[in-house]
This record gives sequence, structure tokens and C-alpha cells, in this order.
Amino acid sequence: MNYNSNENPSLENVLLMAIAEALRNTHTSLIAKVTKVNQKTINCIPVISRVVNDEKIDLPEFAEVPILNFLGGSSSIQMPISVGDYCILFVSERCFDGWYNGQDFEKPLEARIHDYSDSIAFVGLKNKDGELDIPTVITMLGDAYQKGDYVHEGDRDQTGDYTLTGDQTINGNLQVNGNITCTGTISAANFSGLGGGSLTSNVEIQSSIDVKSGSISLNDHTHTSNGIGNETSTSN
Repeated sequence: MNYNSNENPSLENVLLMAIAEALRNTHTSLIAKVTKVNQKTINCIPVISRVVNDEKIDLPEFAEVPILNFLGGSSSIQMPISVGDYCILFVSERCFDGWYNGQDFEKPLEARIHDYSDSIAFVGLKNKDGELDIPTVITMLGDAYQKGDYVHEGDRDQTGDYTLTGDQTINGNLQVNGNITCTGTISAANFSGLGGGSLTSNVEIQSSIDVKSGSISLNDHTHTSNGIGNETSTSN
């Protein structure tokens, strides 16, 4: 939008100047950098300066800016935020102070329009020096905490240690390529024996039913004495 400035501006130029000034103060969205992470909000500072009368003016830090999370119902995905992260600030058309404090369907508490005070931050933007490649599959980087039920269909490969607190049910076969250490009780409804190795224990082994070695019963077998000091005969 161009207009000519002179000592006696025409009505058209006056209107053009007024429109240009109004547009310069109609804020919609801008890029900012996080300067502080609060418990539920962030502080940030816009990284693109304003130009007024050809003069560069840096904008101040915006404090206690609400952030946009991915959520719906009782479910949410919340990302950790660090100082130095970039974000996009969406500027609300009207003052949202009343809504932010829990008041729906009420008049704005102030008459301001497209004001920096009514910004909401969406963190995750990067410039060319830090932008990420677009992956071919959903990719998550960083530590994660999940609360709630988790259902997974499909194969799963994990590299690294795995610690489980709680009961576990496996509906299917289990193959372990390595050693198993157990500090509790092992119960088996149908134990078919050990393949390719021996069973060693430094604690008592108990069984409520007969134990056999080959065809020899531990309950029913007998030994014949060969005299004091001599070994007994082989079992019958």
C-alpha cells in the first residue's frame, strides 16, 4: 500500500495512512523463542523485529503465555519444552482473559483487538539450521512417560533393558535366548523337562507328585544293602 506524504495530504492519503497504521497493529501470528518455562505457561520473545518509520524496534518478552497441547477428552500428549525452543504465537482476535479464567460465552473483559497480550504458543517450529527431516514412519525421540492402558497390535522390537512392575500374562509360546534368574517360585502345569542341559539348584526342590529318572521312580524305587561300609546296589 503506497501513499504520498506532504504538508497538505489529500483525504485519500489520510485514509490510506490510517488503514496502513491499523494494519501494522493488527497482529495475527509471529515467531518467538522460549526464554523461560513455567509450570503451565512459557515466557518468550518475538524474534522478528517491527519496523516503524524505517526504524527497527525489538519487541519485549511476553510473559505467562498459554501453550497449545494435543488433547481431547481425558487424553493428552504433552511435550517437554526447553529454553531456546522456537514457537509460533497465534494472536486471538479478541481479549481472552475471561475465557482463560474459566468464563465461557461472556463479553471480552477488555476492548483490545489482535493484541499481543492475547497470544497462544505452539512450540515445535525450527529454522533451516535445526529443522528435522520428514520421516516415512511415525518417529518419536526422547524419553516418554505414559499413564493409562496401552493396546498394541503388531510386532515389536526393543533394544535395551526392560523392567516390569506388576503381573504379566503371555498367551503363546515364550523363547528365551539366554539365562533366566528367578528369586521366587516357578510353577508349571505341564513340565516336559530340560532340553540340551542340566538342572542345577542350591536350594531344596519339592514335588507333590512322583519324580522319575528314566523309568526309575523316586517314590517306589529300592536299594539292597551290601553290608556296612559298602555302597548299596543300584535301584530296582
